[in-house]
Amino acid sequence: MKRMFLGFTIGNDPHTEGLFKAANIAKLAGLDTLVLPPGETLKGIAQAINRHNPHYVGLSYRLSPKVGVRELISVLTRLKELGVLFKPNGDQRKIAFAGLPKTVNILREIYPQLPCQVFLVPQETCLLARAASVLDFIEVYDKRREFILDKLKEELFPYQIKVLDQLAEEVISKEEYRLEPPLNIPSKQAMTSLPYRSIEAKRPLIRTHFGIPSDSIAPTVEGIKILANAKVVDEISLGSSDLSQRYFGKPEEFKIRKNDGGVPYKDYNDLVKLFQATRQGNYPSIKPYAHVSDILNFIDICIKAGMLIGAHQAIPLFWFNELDGRGPLSVSESIEEHILAVKKLAKLGIPTEMNDPNQWSSRYAHDSIIVADYGLITGVMTTSGVKDIIYQFQFNKPAETGDFADLAKMTAAIEISNKIAAYRKPLPAMWIETRTGIEHLSPDMDKAKYQLARSTLLQMFLNPQIIHLVSYCEANYAARPEDIIESSQIVRRAVRLFMENKPDLMKYIHDPIVINRKEHLIKESSFLLKEIGKLNPLFEEDDLSAYAPYLTHGPTLQEAIKRGYMAAPGINHPEYQQQRLLTKVMKYGFIDAVDYIEGTPITEKERLGKLKSKSN
Repeated sequence: MKRMFLGFTIGNDPHTEGLFKAANIAKLAGLDTLVLPPGETLKGIAQAINRHNPHYVGLSYRLSPKVGVRELISVLTRLKELGVLFKPNGDQRKIAFAGLPKTVNILREIYPQLPCQVFLVPQETCLLARAASVLDFIEVYDKRREFILDKLKEELFPYQIKVLDQLAEEVISKEEYRLEPPLNIPSKQAMTSLPYRSIEAKRPLIRTHFGIPSDSIAPTVEGIKILANAKVVDEISLGSSDLSQRYFGKPEEFKIRKNDGGVPYKDYNDLVKLFQATRQGNYPSIKPYAHVSDILNFIDICIKAGMLIGAHQAIPLFWFNELDGRGPLSVSESIEEHILAVKKLAKLGIPTEMNDPNQWSSRYAHDSIIVADYGLITGVMTTSGVKDIIYQFQFNKPAETGDFADLAKMTAAIEISNKIAAYRKPLPAMWIETRTGIEHLSPDMDKAKYQLARSTLLQMFLNPQIIHLVSYCEANYAARPEDIIESSQIVRRAVRLFMENKPDLMKYIHDPIVINRKEHLIKESSFLLKEIGKLNPLFEEDDLSAYAPYLTHGPTLQEAIKRGYMAAPGINHPEYQQQRLLTKVMKYGFIDAVDYIEGTPITEKERLGKLKSKSN
């Protein structure tokens, strides 16, 4: 019988990417693997352990260190009491834990107090060293070890544009980025309109997540004041706590549940206080994270409190529900609610982003799925009447993605989006927002500053109107005001250096490798969108510019994910899981769907053909 690796996050932590990477390495070593969805109950975890009898169990928590330590001890204690930490023969299962460096350091200091033996995964700055630590945990020391590491080396270090290395070093050299001047103070009109703010700025607007985990909103209120007066961001996206996303308007629920991962605003008055904190300095606009239920009513509450005015809102399409464990709704219920929310935002004239593709990237979907998803969200926003459509392009996600792979994937997505949006005349305004994937950043702070600078330089090939600032510290802890200030300076210096060198750099976006891959992805995603359109009984074959109304039908979208047309290896919900879907990092960091047996790339026609033959 094969040994098995079973992984799960604790404390409702939604960050599962590290677990999937560990599972991928375990697969290469010949193990069966299973990663449970976030938010699984202790009872559900215990049942899964009993059912699958794993030899190796991996736990993960990427949020606040003190909470992580408390959660780990609590979970292990309870699982021990339930008798599932030991196999039927009496041997203890091998347990591993991965978290932020500070969390792991605290656990090393109190190791004797842990309820059982735990392999603490070191937070190596070298990607190959991280992979080696996983092999240590699953006890791979024979000749397979070198074979696996050599194979991973090809995936972890794809081709990079060398000149960006040099420019990134220049960005952070001698910390000259600290000399970057503060942002301009917008006019009154620009304070209430994101498009006007952009016109006045004559540069990419800077947006950032910010929300300090605490028992109250007070630290976040003070932090917002610091950021506003430092004049370093144009828009603050509240890092809303899981409690706020689930239980806003029910203060009594906050008293009986822990908070972590963001600011715990609980009612209208809290929103007003957070908004008022922005009314100084350069008056950044502010918006909260989209909630997982009652979104329509929450939009009204936000506007009444002053939020969303001069800002934009992000709404998912397929996610934040039973699919990923981040919300209580079913997939069908949430798709319908999200589409209604987009329509409401459109009527209110609020620029709208559907932050859906990056959720697929987090679950190792192949590039054709990502590009097709941009087409789907374009269809929803176009037919809903959104005047200003904002597209988020998350670079270096997953971390194995190469420079050429990102440029090809993003430019293909832009072209597909333009074709789908052509359904509406005149065309809506289409904004490009770029950001760095958090998983790309090293726990080594100096290296992370370099990575942030380099990723920003790569993003500038798309000529973004908005840069979603990810602070360099986020592999270690949630960003504080001082971290955001410094990160904003790094990003703005990177933007300036790119613009100074733009004529010499733009040749890379026209490299034959990028162009050929882009054309391949356009062809593959167009085929997939057509097949999804056919799921709508009213579909009539035509070119992509006519697809939008067929792709925005709730039952059609639900059917697309239920049948596996839209799929990813990281989806574990039993109704939507595609167990025979494998994706693989190829040359240049391209991510393709591959044949389950041969491991060779397959087209969307071949992939969907297998799904159809299976269902017949």
